[in-house]
Amino acid sequence: MALLLRVRCRRTSTMRKRKYAHSMYEKKIPDHLTEDIDHLYACLESSAKVPRTSTDTIDTPQQLGATSIDSTGVPKASIHNLVATARIFTNCASFDLHTISRLLPNCTYDKQKFAAITVRQHDPRCTILLFTSGKMVLTGCKDYVECCLASLNIVTLLRVHLPHFRFILQDVTIQNIVGNVDLCLGSTRHIDLNKMYAEENIYCTYQKNMFPGLIYRANSCPVVLLLFYSGKIVITGGKSRRDILDGWTTLWPVVKQYISLSNTSNESKATEYIQQAHCRKATSA
Repeated sequence: MALLLRVRCRRTSTMRKRKYAHSMYEKKIPDHLTEDIDHLYACLESSAKVPRTSTDTIDTPQQLGATSIDSTGVPKASIHNLVATARIFTNCASFDLHTISRLLPNCTYDKQKFAAITVRQHDPRCTILLFTSGKMVLTGCKDYVECCLASLNIVTLLRVHLPHFRFILQDVTIQNIVGNVDLCLGSTRHIDLNKMYAEENIYCTYQKNMFPGLIYRANSCPVVLLLFYSGKIVITGGKSRRDILDGWTTLWPVVKQYISLSNTSNESKATEYIQQAHCRKATSA
């Protein structure tokens, strides 16, 4: 019996080695958003303050007055939020979150509610979750450089308050980037979500009774679109700025064909019916 178990263990181990052998040799190169770093160094060399690029700023319809369109005729997408992870290496066994919460400023920690420290930074403006294993989750940053700066701020604070231990920042990687586009359609036009769901139902998820947005997942695109009736679109799923921009450029022709004029006659009839109902109530009272 013991011999049979040994043979089975050897077979399963060899099968696992054959199945996962490719992952031992093929190392995935992480995307570090080099365009953000190059832009930062160019601004530092010119001894000027780092300005926001057009893709980083969130242009509201009040600021634009109309949809910002690039040279190719595609509405510009802006990066709204970025989710990244980092890891802090230390020579201690694990992080004592109760002690660290007393040392770090602008942090909250309740072990019964959540097993991590929530740290809110002002510059760069972001929120950080620190776990006992040393892993961090960063949300609210606009680019990769801000993620590195926020992570280094936490490491420097730990080094100052806990000088007997060693802290090293490792593996700052981008997990998800969220962008948005405002088509500024106004009251005369809208995105026909019902027609889009009827024709593209293989790639769409739409339940207007549960959620007013339509989720569009294309096969040949790394991003996912969340479309609303008013013309506001959320782009998510990318791991670099190039994924967001190229994905939106690829899917814009699909979205463009479902922009239609609003039916103002039905709206006017609805308003007239409401006004008549109010008049009836007033006369009966």
